[in-house]
Amino acid sequence: MKHLIILAVAFICFGTLNAQKSDIKLQTKYGSDQKEIHDLLRFQNVETIKLRFTGNDLKGKNYKLFVKEYTNGKLAKTDTIIDSGRYDYIPAINDSIFEFKYYVKTQIDNTIKMNFMFDRFSTPRLYDIKAPKDKYALHDFLKTSDPMPVNLDTGTLIMGYFLPYIDKETGWKKYCDVSGSKHKPEDWGTAFNIPNYYLIEIIFE
Repeated sequence: MKHLIILAVAFICFGTLNAQKSDIKLQTKYGSDQKEIHDLLRFQNVETIKLRFTGNDLKGKNYKLFVKEYTNGKLAKTDTIIDSGRYDYIPAINDSIFEFKYYVKTQIDNTIKMNFMFDRFSTPRLYDIKAPKDKYALHDFLKTSDPMPVNLDTGTLIMGYFLPYIDKETGWKKYCDVSGSKHKPEDWGTAFNIPNYYLIEIIFE
């Protein structure tokens, strides 16, 4: 029995080490390089971000994308956007570079429109707004200008789209302190009293 416990612990440690050794990195870029397009996106209140993953560990991997909606501090819904391993028309990654664009807009009909755009297809989604008087904001999870490391076989949160919180001292509505805070994104609702937000998660496996 003792040997079995040691062996199980060894397997767990080995799996953890493998995840840590992943060379996958994420870099992001907001907006458009073309001024006219950038201005048009601003006019239409569309936020966009290009996500670029690099690393030799990407080759041959399938990927999953999820949108997780949190309402009143709790996970209300998990929406599977893409699961490349389930469909023949979505091939596994065959390069050391993998990228896509993400567009999001709060619409006048009190819905949020999201779209994940790839080279050959896109996946639009609509979600109901929980607080129509406030504006949502898009933030990634890169702490600095350096690329962010991404795990293998475990979920990595890459973006958040969230309502503001009210600063108790000033009464102002703020966004920036949320994504850069010490609190886990899953705890934003209770930590900042944010009624509704979305987290985008990716898994390479």
